[in-house]
Amino acid sequence: MAVAIKAKGFTNIKIYNGGLKDWIQSGNPTESIETLPEATVQFIDVNQLRMLLSEADKTNCMDKNGKPLLTLIDFRSSNSDSIKKGADKYRIATKCHTISALLDEFIDNNSLIESIPLEGLTISISETGNRDTFLIRYLSKCCRPDIRGLKYGMRSWIKAGYPVEKTAHSDTN
Repeated sequence: MAVAIKAKGFTNIKIYNGGLKDWIQSGNPTESIETLPEATVQFIDVNQLRMLLSEADKTNCMDKNGKPLLTLIDFRSSNSDSIKKGADKYRIATKCHTISALLDEFIDNNSLIESIPLEGLTISISETGNRDTFLIRYLSKCCRPDIRGLKYGMRSWIKAGYPVEKTAHSDTN
């Protein structure tokens, strides 16, 4: 997020390497408007996701009863930027439904939350996998079952060389 803010011209922004997860693990204080429920957060690695997507794409990501097999939630902070750079120009190539939104857009947004199917597996995708725990814990209070984070996020998918496609708002560079 700090990188995106700096790109808008702000010069007094500092980046805390490690993010909120590291801040909390270091024992530093945090304050929350609403405490998130405890939830068991599971991660899936890129090889497992690639296998699941390969199988799901064969049936347009639907089971024999027409219910979703797999849904992706791409909540990388760059989703709202009109100009993308590097890995942000791409998303995972799949026939499966992909929801693109910012983390904050899920807060008290019933229509966005209800767009996540109750059936099938849902995978959250952040840049590095560090923020998935917060989204998954928030969505668990909204009774969204079977959500897992992508271990090491979109960066790990790209590093593995798995299929990507340009995002709708990619620049042409």
